[in-house]
Amino acid sequence: MSIPLGLRLKIRAMIHVAAEPIPYFWPMRTFIHHNPLHGLEHLPFKEAAQQGAELFHGRAFLPRKTYQGYLSEGRVDAQALSAEVTKFLPTHDPVAGIDMQHWLGVLLTEIRKTVTRPQSLATPGDVYAVLHGGQRESTADTDEKLKRYLHGRLLGDRPVYEAVDGLYGTEIGAELDELMIKSCLDFFDEGQSVWEMPGRENGLFAAWRDMANRNVPFYLHGLHVSRILEQDEKPEGIIAYVLEQFGIPQEHWIDYFTRELARLHGWTGFVKWRSSAQHYYWADRFPADLVDFVAIRLAMALALLRKDGRQEHAWTTASIREAIDSRTAETYLRHELHAGQILPAMAHEVDQLDEKLYLEVFHPKPPRPASKKKARA
Repeated sequence: MSIPLGLRLKIRAMIHVAAEPIPYFWPMRTFIHHNPLHGLEHLPFKEAAQQGAELFHGRAFLPRKTYQGYLSEGRVDAQALSAEVTKFLPTHDPVAGIDMQHWLGVLLTEIRKTVTRPQSLATPGDVYAVLHGGQRESTADTDEKLKRYLHGRLLGDRPVYEAVDGLYGTEIGAELDELMIKSCLDFFDEGQSVWEMPGRENGLFAAWRDMANRNVPFYLHGLHVSRILEQDEKPEGIIAYVLEQFGIPQEHWIDYFTRELARLHGWTGFVKWRSSAQHYYWADRFPADLVDFVAIRLAMALALLRKDGRQEHAWTTASIREAIDSRTAETYLRHELHAGQILPAMAHEVDQLDEKLYLEVFHPKPPRPASKKKARA
């Protein structure tokens, strides 16, 4: 497979844009500060904090009880808090007989936990009905809501292996992160290791490619990386090939790259800084950039998804979409089970149903042969 020069340049430009929300990270001899939202400073603070929490898997705001403690210590201005409640009230309908200003003030300052109930698209009764063949409480409208919910959670710019982990309880994302960290430690070593990764002077992707093609443990563990690397000698070609296998349309590539880079945002920030640093000794000797980084990550992701025993899982956007649209209840139960949202009393039954459905779909029993009496007749 050889892709046009224009597409190679387009991929490099896309990855450059995709990495903008991720701040630089460099070797700090004396720590001063590091702003994780540096790449999101063009956004309002609340929006930047929420987007940063999603990208970097962090917590944007402190727990409510912490803020309440600050209020009691005088570290939060009570008048400013009351003024914000006053600004909030006109945006919602009043409730007859309730002093909303006082009620919201008490909720914010004295109640440790939120009083709103989380919304659920399917009730425990729906789950019970699916498990026992009964009539579900939900309607066709609810089924459409389930589909929209699952499309939002499992498709779009979410890495495919995250969707697979969410549906089947696998840990492909964690396994991929560990393999990437090991590869980065090998290549970006600055003299600490006794054994140096060979071929580093050729660049990150070239050195890793040479190592992966001769990595016997990969093959023994069912990771046929060499078959993927046969598709192209350049990292851009591997990236295009993997995304084509996943079924990711080009209009989603930038967001998809951002989510991939944010999985290990510390290493991403370091590679981003290192590739642009001037006169950095180790970068001059052993070059690397984010295109190399993304190509290695995607190649390993595809190998893990194709690993022996996983081929029967839905692992492309098309197969995941088909599962959502044609087996909505099953897909929803899978997702909620592995997200820890199923009631403990039902979790075991859902787990058994998950295994039963898997066997029925992928390993159906052969039809029973006709009896001898029927055959003679």
